Amino acid sequence: MMSSATPLTNRDRLVAQARRLFAENGYAAVSVDEVAAAAGLTKGAVYYQFKDKTDLFRAACEAVMADVARYVDLSTMAESPHPLEEIIVGGAKMFDAYEATDARRLLLIDGPSVLGFEQWIALQEPVCIGLIAHAMGHLAEAGLLEPEIVPTLSHLVFGAFVQGALRIAVAADPAAASREVRNATLTLIRGFLAGVTYEAASKRA
Repeated sequence: MMSSATPLTNRDRLVAQARRLFAENGYAAVSVDEVAAAAGLTKGAVYYQFKDKTDLFRAACEAVMADVARYVDLSTMAESPHPLEEIIVGGAKMFDAYEATDARRLLLIDGPSVLGFEQWIALQEPVCIGLIAHAMGHLAEAGLLEPEIVPTLSHLVFGAFVQGALRIAVAADPAAASREVRNATLTLIRGFLAGVTYEAASKRA
């Protein structure tokens, strides 16, 4: 019986193998030839699909980011949190996603140096900031935030999460760093929520 699954394209195969190899060995230790061989293709096939090794790495990062977004969105919504808790639940899920081996290596360790800071941030903005803005939008709908500050506030919160994830990624003891960062983030977000709730109540009084 023939499978109904859509067969992987050469590009899909290259990205999948690049993602695996970069996660296992790091960007510097992986060659284009190695990726091509792992995908069962020629080196020429790599350069037909990608400009260079960095372009291939970027595509692998995009694939990781897509999975990060899917996981954070679905797992947060599965818990159906109250709007006041959505950013807390989503933040914890985001840390979970970034602590996966491929996300940690590609997005946090190698990504900033290989892609450069601007491209690295641009890679994550549509996904992570979009998820945060979604949660912040619910707070605005509840009358707890002014809608016009949601975009800027989402960037600021995203920055805090990324700094926390980076701290975990480079720590000598990632497990201990994860506990510290998560506790600190929870304190930060709960303080923010208490502040916006108090301000909204004051305006109604």
